[in-house]
Amino acid sequence: MRVLILLLLSAATFEAVVSQSYVQGQARTLAAPVRIVVLGSSTAAGAGARPIDSAWVYRYRAYLKRLHPGCELINLAKSGYQSFHLMPDNYQPPNGYPAPDLERNIHRALSLRPDGIIINLPSNDAAAGYDVATQLQNLDVIAHTAWAADVPVWFISVQPRNFDSLKVKVQLQMLEAVQKRYPDRFIPVWHLLATPEGTLDPRWDAGDGIHLNNRGHAMLFEQIVAQDIPSQLGYASAYPLYALEKRWSSIVPPSDNALRYPVIRPLPPTALLLKADQPMAQVNIAVFDANGRLIRQFTSDLPYLLPSDSVQPGVYHVRMRKDAWEKSVRWVKML
Repeated sequence: MRVLILLLLSAATFEAVVSQSYVQGQARTLAAPVRIVVLGSSTAAGAGARPIDSAWVYRYRAYLKRLHPGCELINLAKSGYQSFHLMPDNYQPPNGYPAPDLERNIHRALSLRPDGIIINLPSNDAAAGYDVATQLQNLDVIAHTAWAADVPVWFISVQPRNFDSLKVKVQLQMLEAVQKRYPDRFIPVWHLLATPEGTLDPRWDAGDGIHLNNRGHAMLFEQIVAQDIPSQLGYASAYPLYALEKRWSSIVPPSDNALRYPVIRPLPPTALLLKADQPMAQVNIAVFDANGRLIRQFTSDLPYLLPSDSVQPGVYHVRMRKDAWEKSVRWVKML
């Protein structure tokens, strides 16, 4: 009896702390509503939460509504999904890999004209045996596609699962890689949910060693609230404009569902000047098209003038990388 009472008190105390923080987060309001789309798998779909409105997405939707009644959170997540399911419409996966779901992928998310996107892919890629390079490449394509539409993306970190040691190692490598690649759009949750061995802490386990219980979902919710995404959306661009000033006049909303993502009406630039805060030697430069396909890759010193005749007209994402340093820009190439 004494142990039972202690456990009940512990749970009550935890929920009280979450509720107190939740109320404090609702104390302010937004001047204008925001629309956020969630992509992901079973955790974002609400698996493990009882009742379903205890899941982090439902908690976050209620939180946004308290900030402004016009806020929207649209959840496209589906149980079992991997990063391949979220890839752009025209992506062709390797043989044997899942094809994009055109109703739940990044292009579908962009067709809803969101202010921001949250991606929650806890562990299914690792469960399927995908290595870190494959997972990270898919996330890059998804992020580049959103950036081409000027929509910022936040990545929730991978989550612990009762894997063997090899897959735990993949999860830890992925945790570090995504945090390094997207430090300003990274929502860490691993450290709250994992045991020292890298498995799911039984306190937050819904019972299957995979999904979170109500308290686990509450912790995830708290981490997302702490990012203060609605306030960031008031001034955040989809990417930092390191190398070129903004050169497009407006983003035109789609007139019907046939147009899957916003159209950008650019002002015509000539060449693209790539530069860092100071001169830099031997920088890897990669040029991606609007669908995330690699068009060109080479090494050069910065600053570097990328000629206008080096690519066909279109929208491109240019990534500069050297060791741990990385900066990216969008380039709208006109006729």
